[in-house]
Amino acid sequence: MKREHLIDALRGFALFGILVVNIQSFAWGVGAPTMGVLWMDATWRDEWTIWLTSFIFEFKIYPLFCFCFGYGFATMAKNWRYAGLDAEAMRQRFRRRLNFMLCLGLVHGVIIWFGDILARYALAAYFIEKHIGRGPRQLLQALKFWGILTIAISVLSLVLNRIAAQQWGSESGSAPPTAQLIDAFYLYAQGDYIDTIRARLGDYTLVLFSWLFLFPQAVMLFITGAIVAQLGWLKSPNRHRQEWQRILLISLTLGLPIAVVLANYNVALALDPSLLPNAIQDSAFTLSLLLTPAYVAAFALISITTLGKNIVALLAPMGRMALTNYLFQSLAMFILLLGVGVGLADVGQFNIALIAIGIYLTELIASHVYLRFNSIGPVEWLWRWYTYR
Repeated sequence: MKREHLIDALRGFALFGILVVNIQSFAWGVGAPTMGVLWMDATWRDEWTIWLTSFIFEFKIYPLFCFCFGYGFATMAKNWRYAGLDAEAMRQRFRRRLNFMLCLGLVHGVIIWFGDILARYALAAYFIEKHIGRGPRQLLQALKFWGILTIAISVLSLVLNRIAAQQWGSESGSAPPTAQLIDAFYLYAQGDYIDTIRARLGDYTLVLFSWLFLFPQAVMLFITGAIVAQLGWLKSPNRHRQEWQRILLISLTLGLPIAVVLANYNVALALDPSLLPNAIQDSAFTLSLLLTPAYVAAFALISITTLGKNIVALLAPMGRMALTNYLFQSLAMFILLLGVGVGLADVGQFNIALIAIGIYLTELIASHVYLRFNSIGPVEWLWRWYTYR
C-alpha cells in the first residue's frame, strides 16, 4: 500500500521536539529538573530556551509519538490483513515487533540513556495486541475504558503528589538536595563510563517504575491514533477539514494556558531546584498533552496547502527512519555531551539547544540522502527482518 507521508512528517516533527527536550536533561540524573539547573552565570537566552522548550514541546511530544505509534499499528494491521494473514498470525508478528522493541529499548536505557522510551512503549503496546484488525467502533469501546482508567490514575497521582508536597514542605530542612543534583550532573558530564553505568541503572529503574502511572495514558493515545487511521482523517485531510479545524481550536484554547503555566514553573524550578509545585502547576504537568491534538490538526490543515506539502516532503524522510534517527540522537548526545565523549554538557541551555538543532539538521540531510538509495532505515530493516523472519 502507498506510504502516508503526512504521518511520517509528524514523526519527523516529533523527533525534533523530543530531541530539544531530551538534550537538556541528558546529562542530569532522574531527580533533576527536566531542563537542568540554571547556573549563576546563566544568560537571558538560557532562561528563554527553557521557557520556549517547555512551552512548545515538553509533555506534548511523547503523546504525539504515542499517537503516531497507534496510527502505524492500525496501518500495519490493515496491510497484514490485505496480505491474507489471520488474527493469530498477525498477533505473532506484532509480538515479535514488540519483543524487538523491548530488548532494544532496555539495551538503550542501560548503556546510553536512562530516558529511553522504546521499552516503555513496548510494554504499554502489549495491551493493544488484542485490538489488531478491529474497526473504529470496537476501538472506541477500548478507548473509553483506557480513558477512564487514565483519568482515575491521573487524579490519584495528583492527590499523592499534593500529599507528598505538603509533607515535604512541612519538614524542616527537607528541600531537595541541590548539591546531590549537581553531583549527579558532573558524574554524567565528567565521569568515566563505568561510573555512569551504575548511576544510569538506578535512574533507569526509577524511570521504568514511574511508567506504572503513565502507561494507561499511552495505551489510550495508541488507540486514539489507531482510530484516526481507521477513519482516514489524515489520509484525506481536505475531506475532514472541519473536524481538524474544530480540534485545533479546542486544543489551542485548552492547551495554551496550561503550556504557559508549565513554562513559567520550569524556569523558576531551574533557578531554584528546591521549589515545589502548587496545585495548579502540578495539574499542568498532567494536562499538558491537551495541546498535542493541535499539532496533529495543524499538520493536517497545513498539508492541504502548497507550502504545507513542501514541509511534509521535507520532514517525511526523518519519520520514515524514526527508530534509526531516535537512536542516533541518543548516540550523538552521548558522544557530544558526556564526559566519556566531548563533554559539552556544561555550556548552558541555549548552546545545548543549538547542538540539538545541529544534530537534527544532520539527521534530516542524512535521511534524505540515505532514502535515495534505500527504502528503509538500517534499524528499521533489522526490525522488519526479525518481525518477518
